[in-house]
Amino acid sequence: MSDLENAVQLIHFQPDEGWQHVIIAEQDLCKNCQGKPCLTICPSGVFAWNNCDSDPVLVFYKQCVECGACRLICPYENIAFAFPHGGYGVAYRQG
Repeated sequence: MSDLENAVQLIHFQPDEGWQHVIIAEQDLCKNCQGKPCLTICPSGVFAWNNCDSDPVLVFYKQCVECGACRLICPYENIAFAFPHGGYGVAYRQG
């Protein structure tokens, strides 16, 4: 097993099924984004290109590791990120 696979096993996810804590604010802005950095900066692959007119970027918020890099890298400041409510989200454990 690789170091990354070992590290991922130490993360416990408990997503909040009723509240999406990472969203694309204006999907239309993503259509004109040249580099689409959100697709590559996320270490857990939360964002995926959809090639769809209505929602070009899919957001798999349940696999978010809450690093916040997405909101910092977006050239349009178009990603709304908040930490999940208490008791939900990621719990890091030492191995």
